[in-house]
Amino acid sequence: MDSVILAAGKGTRMASDRPKVLHEIRGKPLIQHLLDSLAEVLTGRIIVVVGYKADLVSEELSGQDIQFVLQEEQKGTAHALQQAKSEIKSDKFLVFPGDLPLIKPESIQEFVDASERKGVDFSLFTTEREDPAGYGRVKRGRDGKVVEIVEEQDASDKEKEIKEINTGVYLISNREYLWQDLDSIDPENAQNEFYLTDLVKRASGKGREVAAVSSNSPNEFLGVNTREDLARAGQILNDRKIKSLMEKGVTVVCPDETIVEPEVTVARDTHIRPFSILRGETKIGAGSDIGPNTEVIDSKIGDGVDLSHSVIREASIQDGRKMEPFQKIGPEV
Repeated sequence: MDSVILAAGKGTRMASDRPKVLHEIRGKPLIQHLLDSLAEVLTGRIIVVVGYKADLVSEELSGQDIQFVLQEEQKGTAHALQQAKSEIKSDKFLVFPGDLPLIKPESIQEFVDASERKGVDFSLFTTEREDPAGYGRVKRGRDGKVVEIVEEQDASDKEKEIKEINTGVYLISNREYLWQDLDSIDPENAQNEFYLTDLVKRASGKGREVAAVSSNSPNEFLGVNTREDLARAGQILNDRKIKSLMEKGVTVVCPDETIVEPEVTVARDTHIRPFSILRGETKIGAGSDIGPNTEVIDSKIGDGVDLSHSVIREASIQDGRKMEPFQKIGPEV
């Protein structure tokens, strides 16, 4: 099925001239992390709705099989999805916010599978947060069915106490109803925007069930709206990577003082010591000792190599080398 990624917003709370989805964590733009997760589980077309500095976003993502759609005026998420109408070819399609870098491929697959089992026109991914501030709240009726999503700006004090939040991930299974409902949405809200979340209330009001698939992993749905969110998302991604390395037989002496980007590979029985940074397409062999205070960028480090207090960039170090500390090796160092 096709996937639509809404990436037109500026992200004013980032206090930046750069489009929000292009801000990086661990070596890649926010939107690229999402694209990588989608690529692992889905084979349909990817449609990215761009707006603010659209040329920068399309340039950054060039070379990938992506269809870009322009939202000239940023009038809200419903309006953004309307712009993609002519590009959506599949009977069912997914919708994602562009600032969702932490969602895992397996979670996307679980959402699709659960939604299809429910067999309804409209499904949304939800999760619960102890502090739901800033997120749309999921309102349910007495029968437990979803009846509405209330955005933070429009929520009453009572509604703000709801801990179940909307993640911004949807599966649309009936395009005909969707376009009819989208065309009739009015911007009667604090932001004066056309909310995609209004589709939930409209569907419920017409007697069409809206299915909610709940996730018990709220960290996967951290929306990145501020620099603080950006730092937190980077730390979560780093923690995942380091945990994965340790499960594969790598010793990370001080995980909180080590940075390893997602594409880095490290073989078993290697030690990574504090204040080390491993970036890019770096590959490190078995039984090596890296750090402390060492940065390795896009380099190949062999088996049994010792490195400390050094910077290695775009270089290759052969097996068994015991490097003197305070080395700078590579074309840019």
